[in-house]
Amino acid sequence: MKNNLDLIILMLLRSKPRWGYEVNIAIRDKFRVYLSAGTLYPLLHSLEQEGHIQGEWESERGRGRRIYKITESGINFLEAGERATLELGRLIQSESSAFQSKT
Repeated sequence: MKNNLDLIILMLLRSKPRWGYEVNIAIRDKFRVYLSAGTLYPLLHSLEQEGHIQGEWESERGRGRRIYKITESGINFLEAGERATLELGRLIQSESSAFQSKT
């Protein structure tokens, strides 16, 4: 899962904009993994610097929080990642079938 965190975050943001804590809760609920702030926020920052997400500060009851949304670049990156993941799955399935027929 760790190698695909960027794609998982983009997938979550494709459905709706979220703030960091909300991203973390969604990952916890869906994958039963809780990310530390030291893992999640540098990844969000990296995705933002790469242009895949955009963050905006919003204030709620005097407390500011950064809301992240996916960009067009992020959608393209996510779709390419989804295609690569599907192709990897097909390759693994093909190799597994070839191995089983040899035994």
